[in-house]
Amino acid sequence: MLDAEDPILAALRMSAEELTPFDEGRSPGEARDRISQVAEWVASVTTQNHDGVTLTPALVRYLAGGGDVAVLTAKLDRLREETRRGRFDAGCELQRELEFRRFATESRRRRDWPEDPEQVRLAFDALTRLPPPARPEPFELDETDRLEARRTAYEAHGLLRFLRSFRAGTTRPVIVFGNDRYGRIFVVEPLERYLDGFDIHYERVPSHGSMRLTVPYHVDRFWRNGFAPDFVRRLSAEAPHVVLVDVCSPRATEEYTKIPRGLRDLVNWFMVFNHLRTGGDRSRYEAASSLPPHQLDELQLWHEFEVVSRQIEPWVEPGEPHAVTHWAPELGPEVLMGDLVVPARPAGPTEEPQVVVTNPGFYRTEGEDLPDFMRRTNAYHFNDPEKRVAARIVGGWGDHGFETRVEGHTTDEYVLAIQRQVGEELAAMERQVA
Repeated sequence: MLDAEDPILAALRMSAEELTPFDEGRSPGEARDRISQVAEWVASVTTQNHDGVTLTPALVRYLAGGGDVAVLTAKLDRLREETRRGRFDAGCELQRELEFRRFATESRRRRDWPEDPEQVRLAFDALTRLPPPARPEPFELDETDRLEARRTAYEAHGLLRFLRSFRAGTTRPVIVFGNDRYGRIFVVEPLERYLDGFDIHYERVPSHGSMRLTVPYHVDRFWRNGFAPDFVRRLSAEAPHVVLVDVCSPRATEEYTKIPRGLRDLVNWFMVFNHLRTGGDRSRYEAASSLPPHQLDELQLWHEFEVVSRQIEPWVEPGEPHAVTHWAPELGPEVLMGDLVVPARPAGPTEEPQVVVTNPGFYRTEGEDLPDFMRRTNAYHFNDPEKRVAARIVGGWGDHGFETRVEGHTTDEYVLAIQRQVGEELAAMERQVA
């Protein structure tokens, strides 16, 4: 038996007990030499994605038996090639076992598939032949979703009226920033056809995990939280107005106009930008920042302020800072930006560069001034659309070994159906205006 500290075990990610079949009829040296040859083969065929081989008990028994290791692994190579070429035989135990790694990898990726190793193995053993891929009929919204889409269009149309008024009162470029997801897919994207004279920009600045001092910047794992370098250069060169668009939950909207935490984080980002634009002269931007002085004091001592400052400093030239203003269909005297209550600073046409923080969401469902349908709908209805419609992914055997199928409609199909309906409602509202 291999020593527990033997590096071969770490390479194979297996225990000595799992490899005991190699000890039968062999000296310790012979067993280790055979396992070493097997480990070399596993390393040669196992890549960093789901393709590769996990030594299941059946494969261990096969490779621990008699015969030359090179001959045995050559047979496995042929079986793997047969599978890739669409000649999989589910009745062949070895060919099935060679697919275990692909199944286990996919199981780890899917939240509704087994995670416990024993359950993963049981699920693998229970796989059956899959039918050919089949698509369902085109997705159709139900009456509730169609009604809620009208409310969504009503909110987006209110933002459109504000944008047109704002655009008419300034000569500066106006960039409409749709925060991914809600602000993008349920407000700005449906409005794109009506936004002539505006520039459109999309990024993702998530509210979850956001805190009072969070400043967006490039983060790990290949996704961006904040602005790209070319956008920062444009801000510096042109000083355009930037209208930040997103919607948030109805909670805590009774006393305040609520701004999503993700947009509040972008306000913090613009404080870094303003700090660099003015050479650190807070007297040029503090009063128009919408933030209390103590918040700026603390923010400038937070590590993310320094990280972002170092990151964007090469692209920021001296110039006018951006004032922060607010817009909502019913803007109150105070704004709750994430977890920070500040006095509202109503947005209006101006030549002074502005960051207009908006929430087009309408949170009332009562009042004689509301259209009838608004009294029968709910704010923020379409948030987290994947919780309403999501396809089920199933696995099984096919001509190429382990395969997957999509059952039902996808979240993207649902979102596109909503956007189409919102587009139809917006077109009707535009005709009424005309």
